[in-house]
Amino acid sequence: MTALIELKDLTKLYKQGGGTIRAVDGVNLSVQKGDFLVIIGPSGSGKSTLLQLLGCLDKPTSGEIKIDDKEVNKLNDGKLAELRQNKLGFIFQSFNLIPTLTARQNVEAAIAKRGKGDKNKALEVLEKVGLAQRANHLPSLLSGGEQQRVATARALINDPEIILADEPTGNLDSRTGKEILDILKGLNREKKQTVIIVTHSDYAREFANKVVEMKDGKLQTNVSQTP
Repeated sequence: MTALIELKDLTKLYKQGGGTIRAVDGVNLSVQKGDFLVIIGPSGSGKSTLLQLLGCLDKPTSGEIKIDDKEVNKLNDGKLAELRQNKLGFIFQSFNLIPTLTARQNVEAAIAKRGKGDKNKALEVLEKVGLAQRANHLPSLLSGGEQQRVATARALINDPEIILADEPTGNLDSRTGKEILDILKGLNREKKQTVIIVTHSDYAREFANKVVEMKDGKLQTNVSQTP
């Protein structure tokens, strides 16, 4: 079976002072369609850099990234933008909500193809994350957990094949964090969406079918699990 995502000898280097930081150091990884992959590692391990490379938000120094058997690091900027828009959904630790827009408007703002049903579509995905009743509230009136639900709905609005989440539980208590992961697990089961999460939260393991540990830019272990 051809992997949905394939990384080969992926490396990302940064110059700092007179030295070089190997943020991602020769990573090899296969992700199958429908995987729920959790990448666990401490701060500075390179896991967020790896996710940015997976999401085509940055380019590797060397190595290969394939998505649907296409070498994405050889695509031009226009094709990369199209790939991000049509295939990927992003969830960030800092939520990145627009403070002057309501929850519904924040979700609507991410719709790739405009149409008359935009409002209903936004309400539908807010309903999926259990927040339809707060659709007309500004982010300042929402709790951290509610803001993360809005950010999750925004990532889902274009029905992406792959959901990439960077520390989605980092600003949340463990109970609320598990609720967010449970929503993502439900989508993974229901719609076979592939979910990749980077986190330092060890409890994320219980939601995964595959766990990868990362340290000093390298993958340490690869453990298959049955949730």
